[in-house]
Amino acid sequence: MTGFRNKTDNFFKYLVMILVCGIFFSPFVYLLSTALKDQSQLITSPRALFPAPLHFENFKIVIKQYPMSRYFSNTLTVVVFAIFGNVLVSTLTGYALARMNFKGREILFNLTLACMFMPLFLIIIPRFIIFKHLGMIGTLLPLILPSAFGSPFCIFLMRQFLRGIPMSLSEAARIDGCSELRIYSRIIMPLSGPAVATIVIFTTQWRWNEFIEPLIYLQSEKLYTITMGLYTVIGMSAEEINTHLVMTFVILTVLPILFIFVVAQKWFVEGISSSGIKN
Repeated sequence: MTGFRNKTDNFFKYLVMILVCGIFFSPFVYLLSTALKDQSQLITSPRALFPAPLHFENFKIVIKQYPMSRYFSNTLTVVVFAIFGNVLVSTLTGYALARMNFKGREILFNLTLACMFMPLFLIIIPRFIIFKHLGMIGTLLPLILPSAFGSPFCIFLMRQFLRGIPMSLSEAARIDGCSELRIYSRIIMPLSGPAVATIVIFTTQWRWNEFIEPLIYLQSEKLYTITMGLYTVIGMSAEEINTHLVMTFVILTVLPILFIFVVAQKWFVEGISSSGIKN
């Protein structure tokens, strides 16, 4: 009787999970369905999921019609430099807050937590004025520097993760004459792979999907990122209502993020579970 009850409970659990996954996955199905239609199918059979024939040539049309390579290269430039700076600053700061004793450490940590709740629109005007005086408007630097100097959330994540590493490792290294920088680079960082992978995923997602800041700072189409490219496509397609091309463009922009998440999912889950959410 107990075994039957367990099987029934597991059945309903999996059923609920499948239904929830179906609800969350349905927009992607609609996205792909629309991207594989042509203009006439959008009008005659808008509710049909995959009407024949499927138009895979929409992907070729979008790649030829719009400067996708330029959008991707600009976005990758922002993402790569932002990841490098964010990982370096967040890990160093998280290490100092978690494993070094100095006066005012808790105050600095509380200020970092306070910055996590500061909305972007509160600092967007002062930040614009700063970048304007520095002569960076119209370049990619305003998109790179804010993330390259660390993120409050990533610092918090790193600090909480490093607190789970035994202090005895650092103490033994100090007895052997290691400096803090060497302890950080040779002992702590090799053990921080899941947290670093989580920072990389979050930074990639933030910079890849960012729209407000590119809209404010970028003035030349040669520097447009993926989101600005999508904004341009939607604007150009407004009169022609090329919804299928817009959806095709969206799929091309979403695929890299999905690929990164699938590849790094193991480290992402481990990094989150070992961070402050667990503690």
